[in-house]
Parts: sequence; C-alpha cells; structure tokens
Amino acid sequence: MPDMKQTETAVFEQRATVESWDIDYYHPITERYYDRAISTMLRLMDVEPGATVLDAGCGPGVHSVRVAHAGYRVCAIDFSQTMLNEAQLRIGAAGLASAVEFRQEDLTRLTLPDASFRYVFSWGVIIHIRDVEKALDELARVVEPGGKLALYVTNNRSWDQKLESMLRFVLHKPLVGRESLRLGNGVWYEMHEQKLWVWHFDIRELEKQLANRGLHLTHRVIGEFSEIQRRVGGPLRRMLLRLNNLCYRLKFPPGPAVTNLLVFRKQGSVPA
Repeated sequence: MPDMKQTETAVFEQRATVESWDIDYYHPITERYYDRAISTMLRLMDVEPGATVLDAGCGPGVHSVRVAHAGYRVCAIDFSQTMLNEAQLRIGAAGLASAVEFRQEDLTRLTLPDASFRYVFSWGVIIHIRDVEKALDELARVVEPGGKLALYVTNNRSWDQKLESMLRFVLHKPLVGRESLRLGNGVWYEMHEQKLWVWHFDIRELEKQLANRGLHLTHRVIGEFSEIQRRVGGPLRRMLLRLNNLCYRLKFPPGPAVTNLLVFRKQGSVPA
C-alpha cells in the first residue's frame, strides 16, 4: 500500500495519541453528544436497514461501534495500524466483531474500487491531511452515484477561531507557522514529539470543491459549538461540555460552531 508522508502519520502510530484522544474527546458527558450526532448523521444520509457503511478513517473505532450498534455493517479503514488494533479491541469488547470489517488504507490513495460504497463518512479525519484535495478525490471516487458522503470538519469562521485570533492579536502572540490556503487555513502542531496537521476549513470553499467532484451539499448542521473545553479542566470543562450538548440539542446554527457535519449526495441514480 502506498505511504502517506511520514510527517503526517507518525503521530497516529503512537499509543499516547489514543490515550490523549480518550481524554480530550471522549469525556462521559461528550459521549451523549456523539450518540446523538452519529444517529443524526445516519438519518440525514438515509442509510437503509442492514446497509454497509464505510468509516473512512476509523481511528480507535468509537464511531464504528455506534454505527454497528445501530444495526449496520461497517467497513472500517485507517492508515494507522495502531489505530486499527485499538479499533478491533473496542469492536470486540462491544460484541460487534461480526459486523465490522477492517482494512488498512491511505485516504489519499485508496485501493477500493470506484463507486464501491453507497454510504461513506469521515469523522474528524480529513482535517489532519495536509494534501486534503487528494483525499477528497478518493472519497468522491468511492461513493456510488446517488450515494451519500458525510464529513465532520472544522469551521474557520467559528466563534472559537475569532476569539483566539483576537486574543493572539491583543497578547502579541501570533500562531507560528499558520498557512492560509484555498480550502481554509492550517498549521502544524507538536503532539507527543511528532507533527500534527490541523485544518480549519472554509466551509463554502469545501462545498464548492466537492460540487466540482459531483457531490452536492444536502445538509449542514452544528457539531461541537466550542473546543475551548479541551484547554481547561474541572467544573469549567464540565460546564462547557454541557453547553456543547445543549447547543446541539437546540439545533444551534452551524455558522458559529467550531465543527460542522456536512452531508453530500453524489450526482446520478442509485443502482437498483
């Protein structure tokens, strides 16, 4: 299998990254949000009973578990063998091993056939791919005509982004290495002595790029309202997590939110 750039992938092969994600993303309060959000995603994608869903970048498998629990089959792919190993453990512990197939794949160079899946989702994954347009090409290629693609992505017009920019300006602490690109802006961060690329997407440009690939936006909904909770602890963090849950339940507009869920439909008719 062709390799992605080592600078992008090394951080995902570390066990410490799995442990950090559990702390940063999967607090018990947040689990309720993810349960609702994955259920909403499946509904907006109109996934048929018993269908197979491609989890494009499954990481430690937390959302593959949710999709399989909902009664669907899952093809879970990831570049990182560490992540795949962890996902297999969690799927097995949930008693869902028979519902999930695992494959090691590079999202920028998939070995999957054209139009091989009717339902594809990629949750918080393409934000870490510097050469993201290759990943968009591949995701668009494997969705069959009439099929659906769901992307969970960052939003460069969020209130979080505006607040951080204002504070950095006031404190004279610019974000070193930030790049402004056609699809938004991004920066390399340090994580466990490795590099981690993070995009903040221009949602309108991302929508345009996918339209050029035959995928048209059908739904845009709020994800997490804020990520500030990952920088604090104790009661303040719990309060901010509950605020995220509340904004999601109230269907707060996606524009100010730090993450958005986007659902696209590929042009063409669904095969009989």
